[in-house]
Amino acid sequence: MQLVPNQIPPERLICSMDAQESTSTEAVPDSPFVLKGAGMMSGNARWVFPGAMIGALLLSIGGIIFGRHAMKEGERFGFPTFIKARTHHLAEAGSAEPPAPIVIELSTDMVRVSAIALGHPRLAVIIGKTVTEGDSVTLQAPNAPVALVLRVVKIGDGSIDLSDGKKMFSAQLTIPSPSRPKTN
Repeated sequence: MQLVPNQIPPERLICSMDAQESTSTEAVPDSPFVLKGAGMMSGNARWVFPGAMIGALLLSIGGIIFGRHAMKEGERFGFPTFIKARTHHLAEAGSAEPPAPIVIELSTDMVRVSAIALGHPRLAVIIGKTVTEGDSVTLQAPNAPVALVLRVVKIGDGSIDLSDGKKMFSAQLTIPSPSRPKTN
């Protein structure tokens, strides 16, 4: 047989939704050099935003000054202009008739292709100058006061196609023969 106590034990609270009051036991430091935690605008981070704004302002002012200087010169940007032919004299002064056409014979000595590379981009060496497809090559005629400008149309295996705007020309790769060593 079991005896039931006459008194019921007091109810115990297992979990509570109320916030418990806590007493702060932190001591207030006497030193002013105590770390307070990393805030968003603490330390050197507070200078990032003003520094970025000052940098943007300086770039804007520089752009305005450069633009006004370029407008003062008369051109937006002063890129050089290339002239396709240069001569000292085309027609008589005061003459109304058009000048006689200048004829230049294109020879293999004028267009000397010494190397071709068929990679991406395709490269060629013409008269010591490295060119790609679409580049221009300026050739000086030996007995004419004009320069001939040809555009590289296509670089192929062993040959290059050039154009003056109207006609197509083809130049072959020339490999110089090796020089013979001197014997004593």
